[in-house]
This record gives sequence, structure tokens and C-alpha cells, in this order.
Amino acid sequence: MRSHGVSQFPDPDSDGTLAKVSPQQLGVSSSQFQAAQQACGYLLRSTTTQLQQTLSGMRNFARCMRSQGLQDWPDPTTDSAGQPVFDLHGRINPDSPQADAVSGECSHLLHPAPGQNGTMLCDGIGEAGCHHYG
Repeated sequence: MRSHGVSQFPDPDSDGTLAKVSPQQLGVSSSQFQAAQQACGYLLRSTTTQLQQTLSGMRNFARCMRSQGLQDWPDPTTDSAGQPVFDLHGRINPDSPQADAVSGECSHLLHPAPGQNGTMLCDGIGEAGCHHYG
């Protein structure tokens, strides 16, 4: 991240977890931060076991969300980089009071991806549409 223009990017803690920081906290624009993330994302690839554990937790989370009244909550898929995601775009507004309340009931089922201290749920509209759980 530092070699891609985010000079204040912090080191991971002793467990390998990266601190949740915003581009503004690091003194860079959102587009500069996203470009660095795209360039460096391959370094956080999950092992097959970690990926299966993350997907299993996401499937359990999805079932919980549906059982709590959000019937349109999708099962997880993987993106073009092979990372597990919930495609919420056009289905669920993660900003809604119902989604926010229900996610609190179900977030204990999520297993963070390697190097992360929680799970990001995004509505497909960019960083502003993402919510951190877990």
C-alpha cells in the first residue's frame, strides 16, 4: 500500500489483522486508496481452507438474515478475484434500519477474511455503501 501512494498505511497487528482506516485518516483520496487496494489485494488471498470457512460463515449469516425477515438476502458468491461477497446491489439496502438491526443478530456467524477484523457488506455503489460487521 505504501509503495502505491498510501504512505501512512499501518502495519498489521501481531495477529496479522489490519486496522480499519479510512482514506481520509491516511491523507489520501478515496480513488487513490482504492487504486492501491486493487494493486495490492492479491497479497491478501485466502487459502482454500480459509476461503471455505469464510463462505460457510457467510452462508450461515445469509440463512440467519432470511430467518430474521430479510427474505431477499442472497447467498454469498465469489467475485472475479475469487473473494467471497454478498451481491446486495438492487436487492437489499444495508443502510435500512431493518438490515442494520438484523445484521447485529447474525454477525457472530461471520468469519473474517485473512488480514481483516470483520466483514464488509457492500451495496455495489462503492466504499460509501459498505458496512463493517463482526
